[in-house]
Amino acid sequence: MKIADLPDNIRLELHNHMKRIIRKYYKGLKNGSLKYESFIDKMFSMKAKPQWLKDYPELEKDKDFRDSLIQYIKSITNAYIQMENQNKLNHNHKHRVLSSRPNTKADQKEALSIQDRQELKKILHDNGYTLSIPSKFLTSAEASYLKEYIQQGTSVPLGWEKILNYIKKST
Repeated sequence: MKIADLPDNIRLELHNHMKRIIRKYYKGLKNGSLKYESFIDKMFSMKAKPQWLKDYPELEKDKDFRDSLIQYIKSITNAYIQMENQNKLNHNHKHRVLSSRPNTKADQKEALSIQDRQELKKILHDNGYTLSIPSKFLTSAEASYLKEYIQQGTSVPLGWEKILNYIKKST
């Protein structure tokens, strides 16, 4: 089973868990002193198992899952490296420099129009959800993924699990 085949709530738990662990071992992963396979073994051998691993214990031995997890860790690590390099570039100059990022997500960082914000809020309200962050911080890509997730039940694309933290069920 691959990460993309997991349900959205499990992928969100996995995403949050991986970010927390990768921050801890980032330097070792970045410079290569910590191999991805040993990192995954260390993660699976922790005494306190995360909830997603308790729900799917067979993932621990699944080769396809390990391979997709390695690719996922590499993508998160590469994103951190790009942010780190971007911050170094901006801090090396006295004036802030606008640079083009090779990241495809950067192309999707256009802000929502007021009409789009109102439309998203209406969709969320009609389906029993609320935003947990101000709508002015959402990008158009995030809003479109949220709309698809809520209206059509489409799963969120791999790497965009963080947007599930932006909504919560109304009571």
